[in-house]
Amino acid sequence: MTTARTSRYRMTALSMLLLGTGLAAGILIPEMTATPSVFGQAGTLRQSGASHADHAQRAAELRETMSGPIDIFFDVTEVMTSKPSLKAVRFTGLVDVTGKELLLFSKTSSEEWLIDPDMVLTFRIAKDEGKPKR
Repeated sequence: MTTARTSRYRMTALSMLLLGTGLAAGILIPEMTATPSVFGQAGTLRQSGASHADHAQRAAELRETMSGPIDIFFDVTEVMTSKPSLKAVRFTGLVDVTGKELLLFSKTSSEEWLIDPDMVLTFRIAKDEGKPKR
């Protein structure tokens, strides 16, 4: 092999090694530094006793925060036009489906929606006039 060909071979091998190292680091590092989201913790293992208490605590906090009629926006164009996908729904509860916590909303007794919080862009919450402020 000539010197130029050997040098090119070494550079190609080094480039492939660095690419492989970068890909491995890109896959592993985000997993180690990822923090669980407020709602969904599908990727984490939870103990059943602590999980039940945490779930109840999160549901209570959400009920307090989302106490009035809620408009749910899934897209930027909905926000810009002020036309939400779901209008004037009520937060009913937090449902655990295979380790993922979904938000349960209802409008009437016959209409309910289970919504993945990761899919929601924003909520617009109207405060109830009849409820006393805390």
